[in-house]
Amino acid sequence: MTVLLFDIDNTLLDFDKAEYDALGKIFTHYQIEDNQENRATYSRENKALWRLHESEKLSREELLSTRFDHAFRALNVSVNYNPVAVDDEYQLYLSQGHELINHAKELLTELSEKEAEMYVVSNGTSRVSRPRIFESGISDHFREIFISEEVGHHKPSLAFFDYVFDHIEAANQKEFTIVGDSLATDILGGNRAGIKTIWYNPKQLEVSGEAQPDVQIQDLLEIPALVKNW
Repeated sequence: MTVLLFDIDNTLLDFDKAEYDALGKIFTHYQIEDNQENRATYSRENKALWRLHESEKLSREELLSTRFDHAFRALNVSVNYNPVAVDDEYQLYLSQGHELINHAKELLTELSEKEAEMYVVSNGTSRVSRPRIFESGISDHFREIFISEEVGHHKPSLAFFDYVFDHIEAANQKEFTIVGDSLATDILGGNRAGIKTIWYNPKQLEVSGEAQPDVQIQDLLEIPALVKNW
């Protein structure tokens, strides 16, 4: 039996839109001009910290408590702020964004009708990821939701996948496939765990780094045929 492990952000749920809306509210609150340049500055600072976290050089707590301090300093924000409070506010806004990626609902419905065994594997935080999954209406399709903050490890670490396998009944009798949009976390993690990988790549980006996807897709509805052939 093939078991599908689904990433959430930008695989099933539109994280980019949720982030765009949440950041816009933060900019308004802290009197920051909402333009492309300032958004790019925040994105640069945030991604740099996430890369450190994914390489295990920075804890999640340090990342969340400092990312707005890094960003606001780079943006020369002059109003008084508490970076931890800003992040709390931002995560609240993020948790309210649950728009689905194109064809995500149809895909999950089709796979559920075929009695596919599906799980969520996310690098998100509990306070953001769980509300988005439940409010989007897709939670019933999954047998369990694995979130890195709760697991204590994150993709692409093998420890994260070992935890997932340990918590799935008769895992050693099943074949696993991970579906995700990130080469650095989903696909590389799948490679390290020795499972099949499907890279959701609607923008048709080039493969880079050490991750090697087994299959690339541009539309989620390509997945049922792949699973059937496997």
